[in-house]
Amino acid sequence: MSRAAWLAAGLVWIAGGAHAARCETPHYRPRPLEAPVGPARIVGYNDMAEMVAGLDRAFEAAHPGVRFQTDLRGTRTGPPALAAGTSVLAPMGAPFSAEELDAYRRQTGADPLVFRIAHASLDPKALSGPLAIFVHPDNPLRQASLSAVARLFTDGGPHSWGELGLKDAWAARPIHLTGLAPQTALALELQARAFPGRPYAAGLELRQSEEVVRAVAEDPLALGFAALNRGEGRARPLALSPRAGVPAVAPTAAAVRAGRYPLDRHLLIYARQGVGGRLEPLAREYLALALSCEGQAIIASGSLGYLPLNARELKAERARLR
Repeated sequence: MSRAAWLAAGLVWIAGGAHAARCETPHYRPRPLEAPVGPARIVGYNDMAEMVAGLDRAFEAAHPGVRFQTDLRGTRTGPPALAAGTSVLAPMGAPFSAEELDAYRRQTGADPLVFRIAHASLDPKALSGPLAIFVHPDNPLRQASLSAVARLFTDGGPHSWGELGLKDAWAARPIHLTGLAPQTALALELQARAFPGRPYAAGLELRQSEEVVRAVAEDPLALGFAALNRGEGRARPLALSPRAGVPAVAPTAAAVRAGRYPLDRHLLIYARQGVGGRLEPLAREYLALALSCEGQAIIASGSLGYLPLNARELKAERARLR
């Protein structure tokens, strides 16, 4: 692809997609690359199909002779294909589970390498949203700390709204906890973020964020966790602070992209370690594109509202490529 074409792609960011302001990372400069025999397969998350297709087209234009074949049916299809070497990369909407990581290590003798390429989306059309703690619209509570959230979801209770700072008639009212079953991807992410190593209290058994939001919307005393973009005005997300005494942050697009919202999530690309723990050349070049001005412009222009990384995150991820 010509330099003019790369600059035009970068201007998508500069001119301002829904979430883009300016290019905050270097332009992509293709390195010489030996094309693989036959198409390179990419297996993984279905909701990343649009951005992967855009990255594929840009990569193929920059590296004549390279072709991709995608099989994006779901996040959990990525780990076994990457472990078996039948996929050069694994785009995923959640980290490897403990079981997937154990299986990968047994098969390859090493850990996979993981890179953030985008923030989750606040758009209800997207499958991956940041985590949120929801209350009923009539509940006067507006914020909470993750330490308080951890106490609620790890201690069987009973709990009352006074524990979260509500007063008067609300103080003695019981909290009706609801949430996703402990082994679901979102429950594992909340556990890792708010109370690592501590188990959930009994009684959480829902399978979908939609079910949690419905339960909270129907019960003024309910508090639950689910994907933020499933709230859709029926339940109210709380502003959250990482710990007591730190200002709470509302889950806005600006706060998510800036990395200030404590329960943000990312879209990921996993890759295999090659000789000496290095990335294989094709995987490295693909990730260099995804983390470039042009790659992040492709992500920013998507129809599902996934947010590009901020400058600090891009610097960190690009440093890991080296």
